[in-house]
Amino acid sequence: MSSTPPFDPLGLMRGWVAEWEKVANKHGAEMLAKPEVAQAMQGMTAATMQAQAATQDMMAKALAAANLPSKTDFEAMAQRLSAIEASLARIEGNAAPVMPRPTPKRTRKPAA
Repeated sequence: MSSTPPFDPLGLMRGWVAEWEKVANKHGAEMLAKPEVAQAMQGMTAATMQAQAATQDMMAKALAAANLPSKTDFEAMAQRLSAIEASLARIEGNAAPVMPRPTPKRTRKPAA
């Protein structure tokens, strides 16, 4: 028998991916150490947040024009509904327990 292990293409691929991750992490750490890159990333994040806010405003205006509820309307409605449910649960908790209706005794025997 041969002592050489069989060819493992998946093992070879795992090795390549592990090596690629090491190199990518090294270069990423080097780039993030530079203040210009960090400042550029902060700028991109701020621009993304502004774009999201503008999109939300635009969608809210479009929904209001179409007379449809927005996400904030649904959130407010859900908050009001949970308050109503809490007060109803409080009212039900203080109510007197309902006694079960008495049932008549079944003593009559069927005819033989």
